[in-house]
Amino acid sequence: MKYDCTLRQLPDGRWLARHTGSKLGLVEVTADSRQAAQVKLQNELQYRVELCPCSGVSGETVVLQVVEA
Repeated sequence: MKYDCTLRQLPDGRWLARHTGSKLGLVEVTADSRQAAQVKLQNELQYRVELCPCSGVSGETVVLQVVEA
């Protein structure tokens, strides 16, 4: 399953990865690197897909569609 997300660098140098607009709700994570932020966001979305009964999805793999902010 593909999920849109935005990535942007914060003034302190950290990276913010954000997802909105799906049944999984708003998800924001920060990390020291762009790649780490992407991995954290993907892991959180995967967790919500597998454990949230409201999603109606079972076991699909999360793929991020990145839009630079």
